[in-house]
Amino acid sequence: MAKKQSESFNLEDVRPRLERTAFVPTLVAVTDDPDYVDDETVLGVDDVAAAKIGGAPFLSKEAPAPKCGKCKQPLRFVLQLRRSDLPPAAQASLADELLQLFWCDDCQSSGGAENPWSKGALIREVALGEPVAPTRANLDDEDEDEDEEADALSVTFIRDWREAQDYPSTLVESLAAALEVSAKSEATRERLETLAEAMDEAELETLDGVKLGGWPQWVSEPETVKCKCKTVMQPVIQLGESAVVVGDGGSTWIVACPACGKKAYFCQQ
Repeated sequence: MAKKQSESFNLEDVRPRLERTAFVPTLVAVTDDPDYVDDETVLGVDDVAAAKIGGAPFLSKEAPAPKCGKCKQPLRFVLQLRRSDLPPAAQASLADELLQLFWCDDCQSSGGAENPWSKGALIREVALGEPVAPTRANLDDEDEDEDEEADALSVTFIRDWREAQDYPSTLVESLAAALEVSAKSEATRERLETLAEAMDEAELETLDGVKLGGWPQWVSEPETVKCKCKTVMQPVIQLGESAVVVGDGGSTWIVACPACGKKAYFCQQ
């Protein structure tokens, strides 16, 4: 029997298998202090119901300000998405109108970021209802300097999602996983390395920053997260390090289980 010919990894042949549709937004940085206005930041006010990074989250009696499940301190608000703002193809990834991510900088920076189910972070989906004002911690603290000015508003609104083509990382392991081949043999690795060079020349890159869907832009080696039901979870949104710093930096992903719908997160630093 003739030996089966090795699969070709010619870029034009495999490109359709490498392309994924992602959605990327326009990010609008807003401040309420004229001194902080520049080419990248505009003057404005916060909106608790908007899709955004930073600022104040939407809170209600049903969805109050959360505390860390480890140290019991208030969690820092990181991200809020609105289902009705998302492209129609992505709206099914949210179970309710708002998806929120909160984070404990102390607990997550001390190793908790490696555990997708850590109690030092919270992902929740909530309905829009009657909002309540965010709590201002230590507002009446006697040790508070009365002359100290409040921090300037720093919020980045997430708007106007648009479609873009995304490609996997050119790491051999990423390309092997994308093409569903084993990279154990030296011959296969060499062909994948040649493919990676062709992708670099064609400027076929993994999109950085904030995006829905597409391919993860790995900071280190590719990873998978398994749900508690043992199903491999799929990325919902990427928060690349160029867009937002969470914990000790790096990139953060919210992932969802296609079987049971649970959501978790993971980070690479």
